[in-house]
Amino acid sequence: MTGITPAETREFLAKYLAQRLAAQGRDLPGELSDDSDLLLLGLVDSLDFLELMAALQDFCGREIDFAELDPEQMTVVGPLCRFVSEQAAISDQPVRASQNVESY
Repeated sequence: MTGITPAETREFLAKYLAQRLAAQGRDLPGELSDDSDLLLLGLVDSLDFLELMAALQDFCGREIDFAELDPEQMTVVGPLCRFVSEQAAISDQPVRASQNVESY
């Protein structure tokens, strides 16, 4: 077990998005609930989401096969955070979780 929980993933996600939005002169609109859809809320577009997937892989310290996640849930906070946490837990590689979002 890696110790990366969905809550830790959500915290990373919120910090990552807040930093990206701040660079665009925007704010993260409140707290992200499990059913918040990042795409529908306008927090990411398709290119932003690709960058987010790379950031989540860096956060976990390993490659994640996002093709295994239902495409309709891919941009929804709860399912995305649970999926990333589960993928990190089943990998044989050691965890190198990075809480640092400044590099993104």
